[in-house]
Amino acid sequence: MNEEARTTLAQLSDEALQQMILALGRYALSVSSRLHWRTGNARELPGGETVDSIVSLAFTKVLTGERRWDPHQAPDLQKYLMTVIDSLLNHLAEKKENTLLTTMPRVGDAHEAHMGQAVTAWHAQPPRDPETALLQQEEVQHQACMLQLLLEVSCDDPVVTALIRAMQDGHERPGDLATTVGIPVTDVYKALKRLDRKMVRARQRLQTTPSALDHKGGHTHA
Repeated sequence: MNEEARTTLAQLSDEALQQMILALGRYALSVSSRLHWRTGNARELPGGETVDSIVSLAFTKVLTGERRWDPHQAPDLQKYLMTVIDSLLNHLAEKKENTLLTTMPRVGDAHEAHMGQAVTAWHAQPPRDPETALLQQEEVQHQACMLQLLLEVSCDDPVVTALIRAMQDGHERPGDLATTVGIPVTDVYKALKRLDRKMVRARQRLQTTPSALDHKGGHTHA
């Protein structure tokens, strides 16, 4: 048992502890959203885990001493818990049950959203041979790189970024997106037009920087 962690948490007011839990939950969701899950949902994770359960598990591991927090080396307990959350989420993303069947989030063409059509995701079937597995891995890495580039070129537009995140969470129709993001439907349509242009920029960047796939996807060609 980690008495230092227990004492530190006990000294917090109820409000301060609640604020810490909420902040860690937001952080866990932001990390989870950058990873790729078989479930296709950054909140509902493989193995029955959720973003909230990961936060709870981080607290448990620190309080039981399984993850040793040393306040002299890392005086900020909340920041240390964030590193534990990072580790837990990355480990879960690499587990076999998550990698055998992967649903990659795709924002699709924005005009489909204008028509109210679903933003689709593709499902990679379990590979039958090493060549198929390699092709599927490369496709996953391509999709991941494209999504990352799209988020990068959209970083100056918080509404577009919010729409992308909402689409990743399965929200598809303009009305649903408007409710989720908290903006009028007319603003959703305007943002989808900007998303169209940003997708073009992301594709151009992907084509002009072929090494980005290896760098972001972690794949190294033989």
